[in-house]
Amino acid sequence: MMLANALLGSPACTGCGRRYGPVCSSCLAHLRPPYRLPNVPGIDRVVAAWEHEGAARSLVLDLKLGGRRWAARPLAAAMCAAAARAGVTGDSVTWVPGRRRDTRERGYDHAEVLAREVARRLGLRPARLLVRLRPAEDQAALTARERFANLAGAFAARPEAGPVVLVDDVVTTGATAAACASALRAAGAARIELLAACRKS
Repeated sequence: MMLANALLGSPACTGCGRRYGPVCSSCLAHLRPPYRLPNVPGIDRVVAAWEHEGAARSLVLDLKLGGRRWAARPLAAAMCAAAARAGVTGDSVTWVPGRRRDTRERGYDHAEVLAREVARRLGLRPARLLVRLRPAEDQAALTARERFANLAGAFAARPEAGPVVLVDDVVTTGATAAACASALRAAGAARIELLAACRKS
């Protein structure tokens, strides 16, 4: 069975390694919704599918660092289920644009791949609304206050008057989303909801 799946190119479960597709039912059952969600300036509502742990974390890393585009499918499915429960609506789906160097090395913008899959499942229009104006220091080692300062004015947005669903893989402090929201508001967006795959506490 494992040999047949390998020949067919079916991915092993990202949580346990058994070849039952991207996430087997056992690992899926252990994934938990977010403990809490941050209040993000400029964002009307934050919705996330899972805590950033276990198979959910592995899926994000598969998509973001492992070059595995297929990981967007189970992530987007969970995000859309969370969006349906929360009543998320919008005219368009956009995404937090990746850093140019990372996108070039990876061969694709992981947030764009995720957002386009979310848009397809929600029946909404995918729209490249945001652009990076300048590179920013890596956020990992920064405090919450430093993260917000690091990304202030880092994005610009194309005009968009309707409600927007902003997609990202992980929300931590919300600094990136806040910077994107500031640009989207300046461009005319009336309502912005953040839809993330995971919440990292």
